[in-house]
Amino acid sequence: MKSNSTFAPGREWMITGLLCLFMAINFADKAVLGLVAVPLMQELQLSPAQFGSIASGFFLLFAISGVLVGFLSNRVSTKILLLVMAIIWSVSQLPLALAPSVPLLFASRILLGAGEGPAYPVAIHALYKWFPDQRRNLPTSIVMQGSQIGLLVAGPLVTICTLKYGWRAAFLVLAAVGALWALAWWCFGAEGANKETSTIAKNPEKKVSYVALIFDRTILGNMLAFWAAYWLITLTFTWIPSYLQKVMHFDALTAGWLFSAFVAINIPIVIGGSWLSQRLLKRGMSSRVARVGLGSVSTCAGGLLILLAVTQIDDRLVKTLLLAVGCGLPQVAIALSATILAEIVPSPQRGAMLAISNSVGTTAGVLAPVVTGFLIQGVPDLATGYSHGLTLAAGLALFAGVLGGLLMNPATSKRRFSVNACEEASALVSDVQTKYPSKVERERLA
Repeated sequence: MKSNSTFAPGREWMITGLLCLFMAINFADKAVLGLVAVPLMQELQLSPAQFGSIASGFFLLFAISGVLVGFLSNRVSTKILLLVMAIIWSVSQLPLALAPSVPLLFASRILLGAGEGPAYPVAIHALYKWFPDQRRNLPTSIVMQGSQIGLLVAGPLVTICTLKYGWRAAFLVLAAVGALWALAWWCFGAEGANKETSTIAKNPEKKVSYVALIFDRTILGNMLAFWAAYWLITLTFTWIPSYLQKVMHFDALTAGWLFSAFVAINIPIVIGGSWLSQRLLKRGMSSRVARVGLGSVSTCAGGLLILLAVTQIDDRLVKTLLLAVGCGLPQVAIALSATILAEIVPSPQRGAMLAISNSVGTTAGVLAPVVTGFLIQGVPDLATGYSHGLTLAAGLALFAGVLGGLLMNPATSKRRFSVNACEEASALVSDVQTKYPSKVERERLA
């Protein structure tokens, strides 16, 4: 099959828009379970711990598929990979609309997780084929904000759909939306042809061992910040909708709109943070300041706001606002995470490393729902249980913001990888020369 890789100026923003919609559907699929949690738990007679376990089931194959498809993305067209993922999403939603049961619900979420695991890294890998390093912050944040748009739209629409037609209808609608995106991507999606400058010794073909990449301090700190921020993301779409109803005592429709407002606040936070980071880079600030520093400060500030909301604020609307901002600020670190990786990782290995980082970071999605569920169920008072879950999330954000900021230094990692790549290349040349000496060398030795 011939791939359309013609680079047309301005087309990169159409691709950015399609990838933004891709991530919107991705997160709407994730969020639907939390949005229909109350009627679903009542009908299927699920306890908070059981519901948390089912929500965590989404992530059982999430990381594995993310890594496998990430390596595949170094060789296979991202247009094809994204198309296949969207089809899997639609197929996984249909059984719940037709014949829901607890085992089927669990299996459906596992399949959906396997299909969505590679979504963000492959989408970003596809995006970076259209933009050079210095222009990546803003388009990255736009694609990432697709997740917020998905949650924003899903909040009221899924709630209205559930109230009018029942919770099963929500899964049917999402299956149809995923199929429509797949059709649009097949018609208009394309591979970018951006000619990148290598980040390693100005040679895009030189590679570094994956062990060296994974255990690099900058990459470890980057994955830690991603992990803590993703804990908050998972907590948001799994437990915040029911928190607004059961603890804050809003009715279902009001809770749906508040959840959308909760999410909407995050959009200007992340886009604004990415824009500020790009401005700092243009003014000559180092990546450690413009990307690492900004991300670490945002993560710590988010943790502090969540603690303030949980421990000091009683007013429902003020508490909701502080929680929304607190959960949104650490997502700046996720938006900048991909740009940090792309800055220091060789281009031929970028797809795989984005996938590895994403898969490690999203393991928080396995733990956050079930741990929070047990914390809620472990105390007689629901409000206390939810407060324990939010306090834990805030503590993780503070820990990751501080330690991740101390560990990351993109310039140092970039230099180290450059030296390693050159040494490996020199060793290879030396080995070849030893095994296959030149004619002059053979005559000298003779």
